[in-house]
Amino acid sequence: MVTGASGFVGYDLIKLLLKYNHNIFAIYRSKNTLTKKLLHKNLMWKKMDLKDQIYFKKKIDIIIHCAVTHSFSKKKSVTDYINSNIISLNNLIDLARRLKTKMIINFSTVSIYGQINTKRLDEKYTPVKQDLLGLTKHIAENIFSIQSINFINLRLPGIMCSRKNNSRPWLQTLINKIKNNKNVYVHNTNNYFNNVIDTKEIVRLILRIIKKRRKIRGTFNLSASKPQKLKKIIHIIKSKYQSKSKVINLEKGQKSFVISINRIKEKLNFYPASTENIILRNL
Repeated sequence: MVTGASGFVGYDLIKLLLKYNHNIFAIYRSKNTLTKKLLHKNLMWKKMDLKDQIYFKKKIDIIIHCAVTHSFSKKKSVTDYINSNIISLNNLIDLARRLKTKMIINFSTVSIYGQINTKRLDEKYTPVKQDLLGLTKHIAENIFSIQSINFINLRLPGIMCSRKNNSRPWLQTLINKIKNNKNVYVHNTNNYFNNVIDTKEIVRLILRIIKKRRKIRGTFNLSASKPQKLKKIIHIIKSKYQSKSKVINLEKGQKSFVISINRIKEKLNFYPASTENIILRNL
């Protein structure tokens, strides 16, 4: 079961997982053009509002929960954040308990860390000044810690998708501007950056988890490996599109950090693709 299936991330996950002959229940709240495009014998679309009790009797081995309310959502009141990011998760846990589901993979976010005052961000960092997304997702993570079901919380940075005309993540916006020869203003181009992942890398991890077939519980950062200086990343993008964009470096006003992925390497034996490789395959 994939929740948030009509969103850019959920849609990508479904397309990629179908290549491996998995049967997928795609859960969406609002129908859009994406739900009409993808048809497959192993795919069943189902409209459902997860804030309500879930009535579902089919066997589900794994739930991938990527439905979320965030600052880009059309509806983003405090109630929307609570319903989508907390209550929906509780309902999915109840469903998993009834159906004896083996695993829930919950898409969390590096926003749970709030204001980041460290050069290297690992899972032990104590959150400071969280926004609504970070706070509600952090509560959701804590709900898992008192459940008996196997779970993985993935703390994700900006996710690159197959759809390139959207305004997120930040790196996609940067790519689109450079591609269109627009000037870009960037903080700290001499600092290192790995604050990105893509749906291909997430699916590679999901397939690894499915294959292991053992008890797994925990919370993990998941981002690119081998951080690169931001100015090198910009050079790669400009060279690819032979862009005439001017890059204006803003040295002050924003702190930079790299995301530590040591825990996911050690505990799950998963080595994410490099920052450069993820960027190149998304250009």
